[in-house]
Amino acid sequence: MTDQILKAYLFSVSKQLSVFVGLIITNCIVMGRAEAFAMANKPFESLLDGIGNGLGYSLILIVVAFFRELFGAGKFFGVQLLPLITEGGWYNPNGLMVLAPGAFFLIGGFIWALRAWKPEQIEAE
Repeated sequence: MTDQILKAYLFSVSKQLSVFVGLIITNCIVMGRAEAFAMANKPFESLLDGIGNGLGYSLILIVVAFFRELFGAGKFFGVQLLPLITEGGWYNPNGLMVLAPGAFFLIGGFIWALRAWKPEQIEAE
């Protein structure tokens, strides 16, 4: 949403910041979570929590990026894994995957799969 507001009202700033807006937002999410945990726990526990959360968040970003690239373009690190219809293959790229909603659908799918696999992960009402 921040990026959309910048594009609407401060387009020149949006062009200069482009990819950095997402990185800043990601940093705020990770740091906010780490600070909340650190306020209620000891330093060593907070250190381990920060390392674990940073690695976990990084893993999720990498997995989401992999599937978005694979299903959105049929590629992985520029190597064509799924032969495209336009080049005589069978795969029709899913344009939704390269857009922001594609990431939300993937994360929703991951959450659904985790909760189907481990029902104890479902929150009590």
